Amino acid sequence: MAIAIEIENVVRSYGPVKAVDGVSLSIAAGEFFTLLGSSGCGKSTLLKIIGGFDAPTSGRIAFDGKDMSAVPANRRPVNTVFQSLGLFPHMTVARNVGYGLKLRGLSGGALDRKVEDALDLVELSGFGPRDINLLSGGQRQRVALARALVMEPGI
Repeated sequence: MAIAIEIENVVRSYGPVKAVDGVSLSIAAGEFFTLLGSSGCGKSTLLKIIGGFDAPTSGRIAFDGKDMSAVPANRRPVNTVFQSLGLFPHMTVARNVGYGLKLRGLSGGALDRKVEDALDLVELSGFGPRDINLLSGGQRQRVALARALVMEPGI
């Protein structure tokens, strides 16, 4: 199976503190992968580096063989679901899910279909017109997941 993500000896230091210390791993295309560890061990920092929200002090990150170490977050073929979810409180469920697509220039029926398909995928069919603030925590998590998946990231 082809390697989708390659992390080679990645280090991230904040002054004298090494948040990530020499991590190397390969994730195959289609593989389900979990980072598991104690609080403060560098999981979130490594995810930020993979997503392009932080840069490694040293080491290399590659997607499908292409070095992404210096590529900004908005140019990487990945999407991120933040721990705080980052949902827009003034938007409906559908507008939250469709936000990225709208920025890409999609509109009308094509946008509506993609949003509804993403909501179906996370078992929130029909929730599009709802106020985001009236959803349960689990429903909000699924809206955030739908918002990431609707963009059809390469990784």
